[in-house]
Amino acid sequence: MFDAIQLMARIRDEAVLDTRISLFAAFLESEFGYDGFTYGVGFDFSSVEALLSRFLLKESGLDPEWMTQYTNDALGAKDLSVLHVALREGVLLQSDVFRAADTAEIPPQFAEVPNRARDYLKSGFFLSLRARGLIGGMGLHSSQMTPDQHDARFARHGHIVVELCRQFHDLACWRQEVIAATGLTEANLKILSLRAQGLLDKEIIEITGHAHENSVGQHMDRVRQKLCARNDRHMLTLAAGLGLIGQPDYPDKRLQDLERTAQQIAQRAEWFGRLQ
Repeated sequence: MFDAIQLMARIRDEAVLDTRISLFAAFLESEFGYDGFTYGVGFDFSSVEALLSRFLLKESGLDPEWMTQYTNDALGAKDLSVLHVALREGVLLQSDVFRAADTAEIPPQFAEVPNRARDYLKSGFFLSLRARGLIGGMGLHSSQMTPDQHDARFARHGHIVVELCRQFHDLACWRQEVIAATGLTEANLKILSLRAQGLLDKEIIEITGHAHENSVGQHMDRVRQKLCARNDRHMLTLAAGLGLIGQPDYPDKRLQDLERTAQQIAQRAEWFGRLQ
């Protein structure tokens, strides 16, 4: 069985999000058979259109043809997993989505995505994530396991996989991706960081050399607009969650609890193996 603390410590020590994702995705495939991985975060949930236009997405191991179809045909607006991320918490099994499409429990426009995905994604699940005010979503997919095979495995090990995904979301830092997507400048981020420390406008001016208090307000207005924040408090919460200010705490206790659970599962598996 894996060493969860060692895995997350290694991920934490990597500075680049893509490298962190590569490590995590490789682990998920070797330990649990998930050969496809998607992970994204959003910071505007006022509408589906706003969410899709401001949703940052990373993927690994998915069929390029499927990803091309998904992008070119704008399938995100018809994807139940997107709504799940935005509106709900917890797990949505791919098998449940397939079943809902087969039994016409969902409108035809939402059935299009699972019906087209069957050729590329046999099974898996979607997980809505919440951490530090940041809403995200993760999809773990298998091109090999049937839905029944996956769901039987998930019943045994799903709580470990879900907790690992939550730990990863805790440690992820989207700073560079957010800067590239929003166009925020170093000056914007410097003043944002000083404001997060509780400094007043006059103190920020003394440190940065800005000539007038209005310039501080202008920087904050720009950050608030780019992050689609409702107010300053919401802006600081989003900025922290996206890695623009500060660093997320390393969740040692939660990882130790996870490691103990993993050891217990390994012991039970060994015990059952001796009985057979």
